Amino acid sequence: MLQFVESGKTYQLPLTNAQSRVAVGQKVEVIYELSNPQHAKLNQFLGYWMQPSELIWTIGIFFVLLGVAYATTHRPHPDALKEQLNYKKENLKKYQ
Repeated sequence: MLQFVESGKTYQLPLTNAQSRVAVGQKVEVIYELSNPQHAKLNQFLGYWMQPSELIWTIGIFFVLLGVAYATTHRPHPDALKEQLNYKKENLKKYQ
């Protein structure tokens, strides 16, 4: 449990398991609106600036895109492969 004082009133902020590594008496930065200090958050990258669910979605989308890229380039269609092997530069005309 994290405690902070604003305008003479003490507020308590419950910490998640990841945030509970804060030592007793350690000073940390707390972010809150002056009009609404009971909705304060601990200023940490993971948990305030990026939620764990956002990180999981980002990694998931990356692997999906990586899988699509692999699937589309790993086994080309036989006709496309044949066309690439039979390509001759002299068949091109300038300004077709």
